[in-house]
Amino acid sequence: MQTPTPQISQYLGRTVDLAAFDGMLPDGRDTLLSQALVQEGETGALVTGTEKLAQRFLVELLTDRGSLRYLPKRGTTFMIEARRGLWRTTTDVEQSFYGAMLTIESNLISEENVDDPLDEKYGSANILAVSVVADLVVLRIILQSLAGISREILYPLRVNSIGA
Repeated sequence: MQTPTPQISQYLGRTVDLAAFDGMLPDGRDTLLSQALVQEGETGALVTGTEKLAQRFLVELLTDRGSLRYLPKRGTTFMIEARRGLWRTTTDVEQSFYGAMLTIESNLISEENVDDPLDEKYGSANILAVSVVADLVVLRIILQSLAGISREILYPLRVNSIGA
């Protein structure tokens, strides 16, 4: 029997998610992500470890609080505030993010199981930088797992015109 390649072996004995953000690079290099389960001509991708944690974090951040019928406490007001045009400065974006963090932390921790790997369990998240240009907000977030592994997330958001 052939020994699994390192790419396959990282998934053995672990739960996986389907990648919701296509283009994630496992080595953490900056790359533009597209929100797609499967790109044309592709078969989809699986994520585990810190990539899975990063995806869980982004999904929670970008889900509108109360939008899931049977999970009304999931999600945050982060994107609701963005669509309402409440972000005028980088400080507004940061305040919205840190307000959302109270909910995100609680929701992510409550869905974790005792036997989940530590690199998939939420530790902390902070903003490294926010860039605001017209209708584009770019967030650079540092996410840390309970295993002490950090992952930087670079996420661009189109929003209502800032400062209008």
